Amino acid sequence: MDDRTESISTHIEALSLTLVTMDGEDIPAMGQMLNRLSELRKEAEWIESADFENLVDRLFVYLQKVVLREENDMEPFESGLECLQSLFRSICDQVEHHIDVETVFRHLDGLPDSVPADAITEPTDTPAFANAKDAQPPKATDTFSCPDVDMDEEDRDIVSDFIIESLEGLEAIEVSLVDLEQDASDPESINAIFRAFHTIKGVSGFLGFTRINHLAHCSENLLDKIRGGQLTVDEHIVDVILDSVDLLKKMIVGVRTGMESGCSLDIGVDITGLVKRMAIIQDPQAVVDQPVGQILIKKGDVAPEALTAALTKQRQAPEKRIGRILIEDKAAGSRQVAAALREQKRIAGRKMDLQVKVDTIKLDCLVDLAGELVIAQSMLRQHPYIREAKDQCLLHTMGQLNQITSSLQTTTMSLRMVPIKTTFQKMLRLVRDLGKSSGKQVQLIMVGEDTEMDRNVVDELYEPMVHMIRNSMDHGLELPEERQAAGKPATGTIYLKAYHKGGKIVVEITDDGRGLNSKRIVEKARANGLLDDDSRLTESEIHNLIFQPGFSTAEKVTEISGRGVGMDVVKKAIERLRGRVDIQSVAGQGSTFFITLPLTLAIIEGMLVRVGEERYVIPALSIIESFRPAPEQCSTVERRGEMILSRGKLIPLIRLEAIFGVQSHARDPWEGLVVTVEYDGQQVGLFLDELLGKEEVVIKNMGGVLKDIPGIAGGAILGDGRVGLILDIAGIWGLSMN
Repeated sequence: MDDRTESISTHIEALSLTLVTMDGEDIPAMGQMLNRLSELRKEAEWIESADFENLVDRLFVYLQKVVLREENDMEPFESGLECLQSLFRSICDQVEHHIDVETVFRHLDGLPDSVPADAITEPTDTPAFANAKDAQPPKATDTFSCPDVDMDEEDRDIVSDFIIESLEGLEAIEVSLVDLEQDASDPESINAIFRAFHTIKGVSGFLGFTRINHLAHCSENLLDKIRGGQLTVDEHIVDVILDSVDLLKKMIVGVRTGMESGCSLDIGVDITGLVKRMAIIQDPQAVVDQPVGQILIKKGDVAPEALTAALTKQRQAPEKRIGRILIEDKAAGSRQVAAALREQKRIAGRKMDLQVKVDTIKLDCLVDLAGELVIAQSMLRQHPYIREAKDQCLLHTMGQLNQITSSLQTTTMSLRMVPIKTTFQKMLRLVRDLGKSSGKQVQLIMVGEDTEMDRNVVDELYEPMVHMIRNSMDHGLELPEERQAAGKPATGTIYLKAYHKGGKIVVEITDDGRGLNSKRIVEKARANGLLDDDSRLTESEIHNLIFQPGFSTAEKVTEISGRGVGMDVVKKAIERLRGRVDIQSVAGQGSTFFITLPLTLAIIEGMLVRVGEERYVIPALSIIESFRPAPEQCSTVERRGEMILSRGKLIPLIRLEAIFGVQSHARDPWEGLVVTVEYDGQQVGLFLDELLGKEEVVIKNMGGVLKDIPGIAGGAILGDGRVGLILDIAGIWGLSMN
């Protein structure tokens, strides 16, 4: 058995297995079967059996009708699949088959056994091209089905998403076509166009837009020939693809108009001419037959003899549609022929929710303006005239302004929020590829993909997550034989989880591998001069050593990791997002990395503090505790300056007045307050005069010469109109160590 025969056999066996195990109307299973049949259509070309190829095509078309709920009886499909198996066995054994395929064809075409075979020129989607088997034929505009406009809200939402995504895809095709025309051999441009048509074809088929589905399918076939090297891109091909884009746009916009007005979702665009052009490009010798309305026979509206006569007339006058001929011959009424197109159910008062694409610069500008409005409103509220006002009307108006401003800020901030799903799903391919290259068996389980966070945070989170997944695959998960020897399943598991907690976003990356080896981490740190021999560290501090630049415990360099880069990059990237990374690990059981991030980068939650006459904002994520120390908690250590006892541990005390050159009102630590903050696993105490309270402030870039001041992350305009500086804990740590 050669490779092609084995591939066909595999597809047929998979189809049979799926059919046997399918429970009721299982759309995903039917989708898998359609994909199998689509592959089988391509594989069947080399067999040189017309019956086999036609049967595969008819099975594909019939299953499409079942998916679109035009058919509900799976028995013809089951019989057809059994026939396909028998045909294939005969072909493999090189013996003549004695199967009545014509009867099977009729059952799949929805026709009675008595209809002569020569009268059947149009099973709706059967091949009509003599030498272009993989291209579906054009159909008369009368026979295309379409969803009813009277659908429930869930279906309307799905159709709305289809409209938006399809129009975006068509715009992307136009851009890629420009690149393709400049470089006809560019595979990326061809693949981008193919993917867009494939997506439109798949979704439109599922939703029941058969006219859109058919045109997208023909366009996809044309692109497939180009990808396979059977056709060369020239100006004629580019023109026909552009015409297809224009026609698809027209039909999809028609769907949108129908949804809004309650009219038919199918505007009746004739795609026959364009489909002919595509067929001629693929095979100039192909003879395209005009299709007929088999639905009329199925309903009993037209007798088989009348259809045969109409087909004969149509061959003499191919420009006429079969429906018109039947009406002229009085074989069918106009209402019967055009029922699907003439039936319009109007729904008043219901509009679909549409979306528009907005330039990110405009969106960010809107968010900034909303922030400015919040600041201006806060300044107005604290103005002496307003605070002393007794006018109830004025106070009521101010209250309304507060509510409107707050709602506006919440809404504008939500515009920046997108699900983390896209970033999570990119990890599926990464895990699969790394598993194959390393010989490890691994599954990725994702939870909370719909958790929303700031768009900029999602974009910046991708690379750190790639580093961490790579480390989990290389250092964390063991080879199958190692896992089995340790009493674990041969297949390792990586969990990706996202959720909201305390006004923050938490992303967990967990593996059930070998965990962190604390002993080896300490040995490596000492060998690299990162630790003294007498250092005593907690388990958490030991784990944080892996974030040191150049630190790696890998015994050998692999293609995945082990070069001493990665985890320090992760930490710096997360800190740029004003987040933090924490680790929990148990030797032999696995590790969990917790990435805690703010919901948005435009607003920071922090503690407003005062040092002298100046006010600063300390990011809330960095704060551990605040307290007024007793004299016995304060001490001085040689060569290390002032120390403060916080939670049973001596930590350095940093005076902000010394760093920023301001005059503090408190002299001794017990006269003021201390806020314990954490950076890079280390804790320090910030000495200040007063805590003014917790606030959410809009971050302002310092800009110009002030943007790179050490220890300052940005500024915020406070309620009284003054500027408060936002502290950069990493920068303050660096300044204090100098």
